[in-house]
Amino acid sequence: MSLWGRSRRAGSLSLLAALAVSSFAASAFPGGVTTSGGAGAKSAPRATSPVRLPQGRPLADTVLAVVGRGRTIDAETFRRGWAQIAPPARADSLTPESARRFLDLLIDKEALAERAVEETFEWTSLESAEVVSIRDRTMMRTALDSALTVAARARAARGEPPLGAEALGVAARESTVSRLDVTYEETLVARLAKAFADIPHPSGDSSLWSRLQVMGQMPNIDPADSARVVAWSSAGTYRVGELRDAWQKLNPIFRPRIENAEDVHDLVENGLFERLLRRDAGQHHMERHPRVVEAVQRQREYLAVQYFIMREVFDQIPTDSLTLRRFYDKDIDVWGIPTRLQVVRLLLPERGEASRMAVRLRDPAEAETLVARARRERVDYTAEITARGDSALFAAAMTSGTGTVLGPDSVSGGWQVVRVNAVLPSQRRAFDDVRQLVQRSWSDQDGERRIQALLATLRKRTRVVVNEPALARLVRQGIRRAAPGPRSARPR
Repeated sequence: MSLWGRSRRAGSLSLLAALAVSSFAASAFPGGVTTSGGAGAKSAPRATSPVRLPQGRPLADTVLAVVGRGRTIDAETFRRGWAQIAPPARADSLTPESARRFLDLLIDKEALAERAVEETFEWTSLESAEVVSIRDRTMMRTALDSALTVAARARAARGEPPLGAEALGVAARESTVSRLDVTYEETLVARLAKAFADIPHPSGDSSLWSRLQVMGQMPNIDPADSARVVAWSSAGTYRVGELRDAWQKLNPIFRPRIENAEDVHDLVENGLFERLLRRDAGQHHMERHPRVVEAVQRQREYLAVQYFIMREVFDQIPTDSLTLRRFYDKDIDVWGIPTRLQVVRLLLPERGEASRMAVRLRDPAEAETLVARARRERVDYTAEITARGDSALFAAAMTSGTGTVLGPDSVSGGWQVVRVNAVLPSQRRAFDDVRQLVQRSWSDQDGERRIQALLATLRKRTRVVVNEPALARLVRQGIRRAAPGPRSARPR
């Protein structure tokens, strides 16, 4: 189940989703960033309790608010969330008013989460697997961080200079693996190296999707080799199947290029190092580590909020034909096809080249020939523009009329030349033709109304304590770029 995808234009829900994801990512994987957007929340600041906890203890200087039964929002959480949301979803600058509105949004998120986790929902098998995966990845990240800390201290004790995270990871791996007495089946290593080297190199001028497809290719390994041992060590044997599975789990964008036997040795050493980290994590019960527990808790909370909003908001939206027809009839023209201009549009790198192209396009026959030749090469120079899509070009083209050429004009990426071929009049569309569009727009609009009502109810029921001096101090300090959290290198 994915709730957030249903709310393309429901502003509050889009913002809450972005903040929920960023909060989870930053907690589970320090330094991680998730970008999202949405529509701005413009509610006025709400009245809250004085800056005292129920027990009478003052709030810490770094705490901006306490929500409900002790959920805190600190200055770092505020800064991280602010960086996640780009204008116009939030204000361009941090002022006392914009800071309070954004804090209210964070308070809404915490109040919603506190209410959602009171419920019990039945997860899908995929969602259960996501929680297990989060636990495992965070546990391994914690084990690696611990190993890097030990390695850094050992280097310092020997008087060696400090290393960056990536270099320290490699040093920790090599130090660990050197004690394992690893020996290789070099004949098999050579076959594996050839299989990896035979993966094509992505073309620099190909599309991003094409490059990802090439980078995502798996090496053509003989199935008979999968169960064979490629290396022996005091930590156990390492088989080809393990190497292949570890490679498949790597993000194609970050996979190193494997060209020779030494590169295959690196892959095997990575696998053995991970095996020891996993063993160490189990022996030290790192599944109980606060970072792991918090990451799992936040993922559970994330799922609970999705289910809760689905039940309380989207499942309550009426989508019967009568309701949708009333929504359609409020403004029939909005569902129609707007007036469009059919144009030939070209973008050229130099102004002189664009000027010569403008001369060619003024000849109707020449323009038609140019478009036909391009189509034979699977390039389309024609386009339809609307007032909503490009208001300036639409207005200029409507004024100049059909058959005219506009430009060259300086635009992002070069010089634009446009020939206006035809004006296509607006058309109304019947309800049955746009029913899906009507239902989607209605769900977004009514969903936004219902989520606002739900948040308003939660606000009334949830005790909120805001530390006004701390918020004022944050506004004075401004939003500095948050220092990245500890980033653990993935040894190669």
